[in-house]
This record gives sequence, structure tokens and C-alpha cells, in this order.
Amino acid sequence: MIGRALVALLAAIVLAAPSRADELTPVPAVVHLHSDLSTGRYTIEELAEMAEREGIGALLLSENYLNRVEYGLPPFRALTRVRQDSPSVHDRLGDYLERVSQARAARSGVLLLPGVEVMPHYQWSGSPLTLELLVSNTQKNLLVWGITDRATLAALPVIGNGDGGEYSLQSLLDALPILLLAPGVVLLLVKRRRRQRVGAAVMVVRERRWIGGLACCAIAVLALVRGWPFTNAAFSAYADHGVAPHQAVIDFVERHGGVAVWSFPEARDLGTESVGPVRVTWSTEPYPDDLLRTSRYTAFGAVYEDTTRVERPGGAWDRMLQQYAAGERSRPAWGLGESGFHDSNAGKRLARVQTVFLVRERSEAGVLDAFRQGRLYARHRSSQTALALSDFVLSGGEGRAVSGETIRPPLGALLSLSVGVDAEGTAAADLKVVLLKNGEVADAWTGGTPFRATYRETWDGRPAVFRLEARGGAGRLLSSPIFVRRS
Repeated sequence: MIGRALVALLAAIVLAAPSRADELTPVPAVVHLHSDLSTGRYTIEELAEMAEREGIGALLLSENYLNRVEYGLPPFRALTRVRQDSPSVHDRLGDYLERVSQARAARSGVLLLPGVEVMPHYQWSGSPLTLELLVSNTQKNLLVWGITDRATLAALPVIGNGDGGEYSLQSLLDALPILLLAPGVVLLLVKRRRRQRVGAAVMVVRERRWIGGLACCAIAVLALVRGWPFTNAAFSAYADHGVAPHQAVIDFVERHGGVAVWSFPEARDLGTESVGPVRVTWSTEPYPDDLLRTSRYTAFGAVYEDTTRVERPGGAWDRMLQQYAAGERSRPAWGLGESGFHDSNAGKRLARVQTVFLVRERSEAGVLDAFRQGRLYARHRSSQTALALSDFVLSGGEGRAVSGETIRPPLGALLSLSVGVDAEGTAAADLKVVLLKNGEVADAWTGGTPFRATYRETWDGRPAVFRLEARGGAGRLLSSPIFVRRS
């Protein structure tokens, strides 16, 4: 009798204890969107309401951090600079964080993560003397989440941020015109003696030199106001520094416990505007190779409403993942579904491009943890169908891993990978599922949803990366990888 009770108790414990994968809850999220605090149309509260109606569980806000471009003539660049500002939150970070807190309290059904979109660097070329200027890489941006301390956010080392700048030779040159204050004061206070003939007589007149004195004082005060605090970005806007400015931001974010994401690495931005007689062109070319030139960032935009190649089989992402599996890179990077939502113009929908986070707890901290660990998948949904990754678990030996994790089986172990794809909304009858191993097709299936399959192989001891792609119902799904590495 006691034996039966003990067996029943043990069975109940085993059945009640969820597996590692069962503990994960999917939270559909929109990554990269703007409110009316920067360049978006809607308030944070309106965005949260829209998300709730669309079945979105989290919004990862990315307000423009410091949307400013400026140009100055050498050697006194601060004194002569021309500046163009667009809405951003750098000067009101406290208000931004407070608005997010208020929106959380008003609509707790949607998780809200405050973040920023930063422009680490831009570069000027050309000359106003030729009436042609080019500013490059104004849209070569990074997204930052996980830093909610106002002072830390204010110190992000991006171009134009005096709080995060440093002193340099240019600082000295920008401050030099302030020395004109001394001769200006002398000209105003010390009266000059001048002889003046009045008829047959000669008079000595004492007068202040108002024009020269006021001009010197005005230039000095203007230099002080325009140059303060006389710090400059570590990377000048008038030279090519490669990816160093972006790596500096990534390293700063990592030191402070945040996540850094490369935004739209294959998007192109081009335009022209006349500033007086000068023709100013701005240009940002696609930069997928920079994903391999930089390190320690958390993710990049892999699925968005544009043509992308970096995530294609054997492309830059697969090369990067194989470098990590082989121990040649300190950490992998995840592929996100990136929205870039500003408003509903041109048929834009808030929930069309999503990142689904697999969280252990439904909270902002839980989303950030899943973000860092790669427990996520990206999807581009159609108006009728959203593909859902219901199963992606690799087992081998005594190990078991889900998206973003690593399994270390013994040599010769049987690897078993279970795959499940479902559809939210209308079923996808034209589903095609491709399993990639080390950037090459390991297996492929066709069918409809709900879809289930199992892939098996004997591990030969070489590092491996498995990831999944699925298309169907005019929608698309891209999983995070699972790694197989030696002990």
C-alpha cells in the first residue's frame, strides 16, 4: 500500500514538473517603434492600446536618442557650425522614462521596454567652397535597450553628445575665440585719444571704440555659448573611422548591462537638400559586412519590410554563428524581426513584423533575459496568417537545448531535433520548412499547419549550428540557432 502511494506520488511529481521547453511562454513583440516623443505619430498609450488589440504582448520602444547633424568650418568649427535637429529624447530622458512608467500603469496588459535609436557617427566629405557636401551613415544606427538609468543613458558615446564627449585639440581651437573678450573689454573701457580739428583749433578727443570692442566681445560670448562644454566626440565627423564608433557604443552598452542591436543592416537611405547655395546629399549604404567586423552586440534586424540577404543560407549570419560554434567569436548574435513603426501611413501595420520572445516570466526583465539568451524567433505575418514556432528542441546524450542554447553531447551521440510549426489565424496549407545546419540545407519538408517533424543524425564531434526557416500563408518565420559544441 505504501509502495503504491509512493509510486503514485513520484508519478504525480514527474507529470506535474514541466519540461524545460514547457516553462517558456511566447510573448509576441514589436521591436523598434517610435512614439510622438521623437519621430512617431502616436503616444505611448495609443501604441499600447493598438498592441493590445493586435494581440501583441510587448513593445520595445526605440525613440531617437540624438537626431542631430552639424557642420562647421575649420579651424573654429563650433563657432561656425550649422546644425539640423530632428525630434529626439536626449534632452528629456527623465520625461521619457516617466512617460513609459505612466503608460505601464495605465495599460498593464502590454509590456513596455524603453529604448533608444542612436546614431554613433556620421561623416562629412566635400566642401562648401565647391557648393557640394555629402554626409554619410546618418542611418547606420544601433538600437539600445536594458539601460534605464538616466545618467548612464545620457553618457552614451555618440557623435554630438557633449555628455559623452572628450577634450581634444579641436576643443582648444573652439575655445580660442573666447580670448577676444580681453581686447574687447579694453577697447570698451580704455578711451582712445584722437586729435580733431575744429576750425583753426585742434582739439584732443577721448572716445571708446564701440564697434571693435562690441564685435570682439560678441564673438567671444558666441564662441562660449556655441562651444560649451567644449567636448568633442571621440571620432570626428570629418574623418572615416570605420566601425570603431559603433563598436565603442556596443562596448559601452555591454558594460552597463544593456543590449545593442544593429538596425536595418541592408536598408538604403539617400536624399538631397539645398542649404542656401550649398547642395547637401545624405547617403547610407547597406552594411551587412559590418556584422562580421563588430562583436559583442546582441542581435541585428534580420526580418523586416525590405529585401534582406544576410540571413540567407551560407550568408554573413551563418558565418558568424559558425565562428561562435568553433570558439572564434566570444558570443553569437540573434536575428530579430524589426518593425521601424512610426505611423499607419502607406498601409503600415504595427504587428506585421514581430519578434516572439520565449520568456520564463512575463515581465520586462523576462523579455530582456530571453533577448540576451536568444530565446526568440522572428516572423513576418500576412493579414491572415502568423506562423508560430511551437517546437524546436534538440536532444543528444543527456542534454537538451532550445533556441539560443548549446548542447554538449558525447562523441557519437544520436542527435534528435523536433520541429513544430503552427499557424495563428488562417492555416497555412502551402508550408515549406527548411532546417539549416552550418549554413547548408540539412532537411526540408512541405505540408500544412499544424506541422511536426523530427530530424536525426549521429554527432561526428564537429561544432554545429542548427536553425529553422519556414514560409507559408504569405508569412515567414526565422528561428534563433541551437549550437552543438564539444565539452
